[in-house]
Amino acid sequence: MGLFDRVAGLFSSRAAAVAELARVRALAARDVRRDLEKRWYDGARTSRDTWGWMAGSTSADAEVYGGFVNLRNRSRDLVRNNGFASKALRVLTDNAVGTGIVAMSRSGNKRLDARVNELWKRFVDECDFGSQLDLYGLQRLAIRSMLEGGETLIRLRTRNDGAGVPLELQLLEGDYLDHRKNGDVQGHGHSHLGVEVNDDGKRIAYWLFRQHPGEMIYTIPQSYVSDRIDAKDVLHLYEPLRIGQVRGVPWLTPGLIDARNIKTYQEAERVRKRIEACVAAIVIGADEESQEGIAPMVTDYAGNRIEQFEPGLIAIARGSKDIKFTQPATAGGYHEAMRVDLQSLAASWGITYELMTGDLSRVNYSSIKAGLNEFRRLVEVLQWLVVIPMGLKPVWRAFIDRAIVAGKLPPRETYGVEFTTPKFESVDPVKETDGDISAVRAFLMPPQEAIRRRGFDPDVVLADHIAWHKALVAAGVMSDADPTQSAKAGSPTVTPPPGATSDQ
Repeated sequence: MGLFDRVAGLFSSRAAAVAELARVRALAARDVRRDLEKRWYDGARTSRDTWGWMAGSTSADAEVYGGFVNLRNRSRDLVRNNGFASKALRVLTDNAVGTGIVAMSRSGNKRLDARVNELWKRFVDECDFGSQLDLYGLQRLAIRSMLEGGETLIRLRTRNDGAGVPLELQLLEGDYLDHRKNGDVQGHGHSHLGVEVNDDGKRIAYWLFRQHPGEMIYTIPQSYVSDRIDAKDVLHLYEPLRIGQVRGVPWLTPGLIDARNIKTYQEAERVRKRIEACVAAIVIGADEESQEGIAPMVTDYAGNRIEQFEPGLIAIARGSKDIKFTQPATAGGYHEAMRVDLQSLAASWGITYELMTGDLSRVNYSSIKAGLNEFRRLVEVLQWLVVIPMGLKPVWRAFIDRAIVAGKLPPRETYGVEFTTPKFESVDPVKETDGDISAVRAFLMPPQEAIRRRGFDPDVVLADHIAWHKALVAAGVMSDADPTQSAKAGSPTVTPPPGATSDQ
């Protein structure tokens, strides 16, 4: 007990008992805290290892609001001026979109599917609001903009020329979304970074600038005027990383600092190499005037004074003074250091070191195959969980709805759709084809899936095979490319068309 507690105890036994109980409770609490600390996560402790580690409990929107504009601007600057960032963005875009993700009608009615596909084919060619690209070009631009800037807006526009389906697509950068719109919106709902939601959290509108805020730098009042656009007319394409996140951040965000440091290191190494290739001299002694014309000089063969040294220069020292020539020390380990840094950078951007740099000097079939398999999984996640559900499926629904309203398709029908993503190039076509054949024959995979994985439509492939078989039979040509004429083991058997004979 403390002195005060002992003195109080001389006058009151009750006070002494209360003080003793408080002391016991304090000791018990300390023991409990120590026991809990023994069971804490190391990453949650306050220690030398975590000193200076600042981590807040902010929401996804609060984190995005604090820096997404700077992240977007720096990501674009990095792509413009850093070769590795530019290559990484191109690799991701080309693998996610390629020459286009193809949609085919699958209603179960072949006649209706043919009608829908014909309308869709025309829409693919004419859907660009800017009249420059087709749908596949818009896909590539939209995905590239999403990866580089964090998000892409697709505004659904109505065409009034009476031709085709009355729908056009206008791509807008995420800059058009007014991030200043936050809080309650009078007469509507709540706005978060320009995205308006109702009381249940469902998106009901977007606040879009009339002009790109970075386009008209001298007319800021006009550039920063935003209008409320109904959510049914806007598609917001981005990758949600946290629950409740309403705005996207650039794909390159985790590696921005590393990429900039690598560029700085490269430049420092180039400067060092240039210095190593130069002959540098330091004149020691009095200046030229005090020597009355006998001061030494460093000249070239023609006698011209040299004041700046360049690689490959042969310098001649003249005069009686002492001249010291520098000998820059060489430093090794540059290639290994760059390799480790670039591997870390590639990992932060979700691609392989080999794809980002083109360096295949240390790979074999197994290692490159394993790396590409993981990269393909990442791309497939991006395609099937972001691009298709947030971009292409809504576009298909809008296309069908407007085609029905325009009287070009019948109502009260089920309009299913099937998307075919671009094929991945094979590392070893023979091995992968043999693997697919084994999987199909073992009923581990349908042949249609094997065909789709190569970027083709199974129905089109089958129709082409039938047409090719008929053409071969009609021409009297034998070919082992035709399964009905091949004697290879395991080849499928196709019943000859009516009218064909075994002699043919």
